[in-house]
Amino acid sequence: MTESKAWELDTLRGHYNNVSCVVFHPRQDLLLSDSEDKAIRIWDLAKRTCVSTIRRDSDRFWVLNAHPKLNVFAAGHDTGFVVFKLERERPAFTVYKDHMFYVKLPYLRRVDFTATKDVPVLQLREGRGLAVSAGYNPIENAILILSRPRQSEMGPSSNLSITSGTSMVYDLYILPKTIDNTSTQPEHVESRSGTAIAVAWIGRNRFAVLESSGSIVIKNLANENVKKVSFSGVDQFFYAGTGNLLIRDSNGISLCDVANKRTLATLKHTKFIRHVIWSPDGQYVGMFTKLYLYLCDRHLEVKASIHETVRIKSGAWEEHGVFIYTTSNHIKYCLLNGDYGIIRTLELPVYITRIRGNSVYCLDRDCSPLVFTIDPTEFRFKLALVNRRYEEVLHMVRNSNLVGQAIIGYLEKKGYPEVALHFVKDTRTRFSLAMDCGQLDVGLEAAQALDDKACWERLGELALKQGKLQMVEMTYQRVKNFDKLTFLYLISGNLDKLKKMMKIAEIRKDTSSHYHIALLLGDVAERVKLLRNCGQKPLAFLTAATHGLNQEAKELEEQLSSLSLQSMPSETNASFLPEIDPNASLIIPPPPIIRADKVAEGMNAETDWPLLSVQLDFFETAIAQRRNAALKSTEKGDEQDSKPIGPSVAAASLLLDTEDVPEGAWGRDANLELDEPGEFEDAMEAGDTTDLSGIGDKSADAGGWDISDADLELPSDLQGTGAISAAKTENAFVAPSPGRPNSHLWSENSNLPADQIMAGNWVNAMRLLNAQVGVVNFEPYRTLFMNLYSASRSLGLGLPLIPSQFLYPQRNWKKISPTSAAPAPVINLSELITRLQTAYQLTTKGKFQDAINRFRTILLSVPLLVVHSPSEEAEAKSLINICREYIVGLSMEMTRKSMSKDTLPDQIRNAELACYFTHCRLETPHLILTLRTALNLLYKLKNFRSAAAMARRLLDLAPSMDVAQQTRKILQACEVATPNEDSHTLSYDPLNPFEICAATYVPIYRGKDSVRDPLSGAYYVSSMKGQLCRVTGVTEIGAEHQGLVIRSSRS
Repeated sequence: MTESKAWELDTLRGHYNNVSCVVFHPRQDLLLSDSEDKAIRIWDLAKRTCVSTIRRDSDRFWVLNAHPKLNVFAAGHDTGFVVFKLERERPAFTVYKDHMFYVKLPYLRRVDFTATKDVPVLQLREGRGLAVSAGYNPIENAILILSRPRQSEMGPSSNLSITSGTSMVYDLYILPKTIDNTSTQPEHVESRSGTAIAVAWIGRNRFAVLESSGSIVIKNLANENVKKVSFSGVDQFFYAGTGNLLIRDSNGISLCDVANKRTLATLKHTKFIRHVIWSPDGQYVGMFTKLYLYLCDRHLEVKASIHETVRIKSGAWEEHGVFIYTTSNHIKYCLLNGDYGIIRTLELPVYITRIRGNSVYCLDRDCSPLVFTIDPTEFRFKLALVNRRYEEVLHMVRNSNLVGQAIIGYLEKKGYPEVALHFVKDTRTRFSLAMDCGQLDVGLEAAQALDDKACWERLGELALKQGKLQMVEMTYQRVKNFDKLTFLYLISGNLDKLKKMMKIAEIRKDTSSHYHIALLLGDVAERVKLLRNCGQKPLAFLTAATHGLNQEAKELEEQLSSLSLQSMPSETNASFLPEIDPNASLIIPPPPIIRADKVAEGMNAETDWPLLSVQLDFFETAIAQRRNAALKSTEKGDEQDSKPIGPSVAAASLLLDTEDVPEGAWGRDANLELDEPGEFEDAMEAGDTTDLSGIGDKSADAGGWDISDADLELPSDLQGTGAISAAKTENAFVAPSPGRPNSHLWSENSNLPADQIMAGNWVNAMRLLNAQVGVVNFEPYRTLFMNLYSASRSLGLGLPLIPSQFLYPQRNWKKISPTSAAPAPVINLSELITRLQTAYQLTTKGKFQDAINRFRTILLSVPLLVVHSPSEEAEAKSLINICREYIVGLSMEMTRKSMSKDTLPDQIRNAELACYFTHCRLETPHLILTLRTALNLLYKLKNFRSAAAMARRLLDLAPSMDVAQQTRKILQACEVATPNEDSHTLSYDPLNPFEICAATYVPIYRGKDSVRDPLSGAYYVSSMKGQLCRVTGVTEIGAEHQGLVIRSSRS
């Protein structure tokens, strides 16, 4: 083509409307075109044919373009545009030790991770499409490569993408024994090939092939069939070690032993598993779908599951057991406990092949090897914390740059706030962490730096819980919480400071607090003074007179008398002077037994609560050692500046309050003046300079004291007692481990559903009910579960301020032991029999729906029984049969009554149901009622032969006189009419034994296919298999089950 001329080389025909746009494939010999005929067509330029078509139902295509870098296309249509690609770009590779084999057409290449060499191994067979998977056999030095056809090799009716289940081609190559690292043109190697959906090695010289029919064929190295096995519903499988395969079906994925055709483990209800990656030791497996990641152990028990919002591309196991995986734009990690996070971002999707140290080896979409360097500190820190490798955690904390709210939040969530204190520098965060781990010293430092009211209040609450009264006092002083400070002094018996608090209230002119503290101190004079100053002279007079303050009472009496004369007329008898109650008692609080202010004057005793010395954990020990080292270095630097303290100063220091109140605390900010001026100066001026330096000194002369114990004769059995007790006090107290609750013992000692429910292990109870009797709908069991659980324990009220205690009644309380503990049964057999009598009465009264509900409740309660003998077990099973017969019969009778009786077919069906009802195994009174109903309907239908037979059955049961007389009349009428004929044919043969389908109410004659309910034993036609049982409402018809288990093996 030139500026003025163009030559037509070829014409591609296929569109049947205007072609809108054409674009060449940037990497393959293909041409893409879209048209107003609502289709995109893909053309093979070599063959000049259309190889694939993409259609839309109602939109015409107008534009088409290829991405400049990625292998994707975009096409615009009437209502929008669509982005698509013609084939998948995931590279096929397999890793063995330090080598990786991968396919980069037209070669199979090998990468040496240690030498970082990438060399071609062999030239692949021509005509193969995109490689999907590869599997290496190191013993035979062979490799299996599975390929799917390219778009140019597909027919014109092919879909855009190849889905699971599409047949592909596999090739078996035997690799050369020696590989020339310098050759760029390896020789061509012949392969053995075949069609398959999936291939995988299962032995030294065996591999499995999944055929399109769903069968698994075992082949040898000569590509010959050795064995053929079948598993139901297989659509894909994956490698799972020698002799095993992970088989995927519509219900989930299963680990199967192919040789023995045995299922070893199953993971149900998973999403569509696409790829499987085993850990190097084969103990864990990572499986991922489009958006879900599952980490499981060898038995397919899920250890962690993660849902991503973008597609998961690849994954590999790190050497420490962390699963590293990639999404479209991130490299992420996941631990076996479910913790996950982001390692780094990606510009383009990559596929991880191996992780070693800080290096991640990948392949991109062009099958080019790449190496990324990552920072593994975060996930290794979390892994060390989970595995309790605390030395490694502490080393990483001190030497790594672990910062960020994410790590701090993780440590708080996992219960290690003290670890975060090592590297957190933000004051507010340090305060929050210190409060979480109970480190009051660190919290006090942070609170002093923040000087925030909320922080002081929180610190005071925690200090009060730990009994640090001095710190509590300081926090209350900081926030000026006078009420709490007053109460603190009261409960600690510190009366001196309580008196100072009263003076402070007087200075603050807080009359209410002033009077309140005076009441607490029992200071009557202060109360009289306060009431007089407030103008409450009558109350002041009563207080003084009642408490014996005669002088104050006399003064107040004179004032009140003069006030009465001035205010009231002389002729009235009114007076301001109140009457004194002769029976009044003194309002004086009880004196404190232990006064904190007096205790503090003793041998340097602490006013804080005594605490047990517990064994520090690893992190607390490390923190203490670090703090002691800092203190020693500080003391070492201060030794040169220290000065000796003289005797007078030492004497005064014993009298001073040694509490270290920081600047700006209680004394200075509030100007409270707790200590009176000159309180300590008087003692110093008196010349009290006694030398106290020798107190407690072992070298002091003790001659003036008769304390020698040389001539004492102590009993020999007391020798060494002091040393032993001293040694004991030096040992740290280790808190005893908590005991195991009875509910845990119940759950371990029994496999009965009732015991599991009463133990609170409802998940295990549901599993047992499902396995034993096929229960799948547990909603009707909700009330029964709650009743059993609540009735299995009682609540005992304790002393005041002590929480109530749970009491657990035991089944074998006479010989109780941890290995035989079992709960006392809540539902017993006699109670169910009593309920059965109530259901019988409802049936007799014709209240069929209420009766069905009662029978069904009894039936559902039987699996929750606990019996102790085979006879009781047999009786419980008979209860199930009785309930089943009544539920089926009464349900059928209710259906019959709701039917129309206008047409002849309806009348015939009514008669059939009535006849079936007579074959339910009911009690005799109820069976008589069913026979009477059927007899009347058959007689009205003029089926005299069947009516006569029904009448004879009724007379055989010896009914009452009236019923027997009426029945004989009907029987005689039938015999007179046509005793051997029925006017209408019924689907009812009383001579051929049958069971009644509990869903369709049709007879199932002996020898016909049927299924039964695992719990009730009700019969159903075969088509009802898998549905919910109509009798129980909770079980699956035809489900596999172990059988009813209500008798413990210990019974």
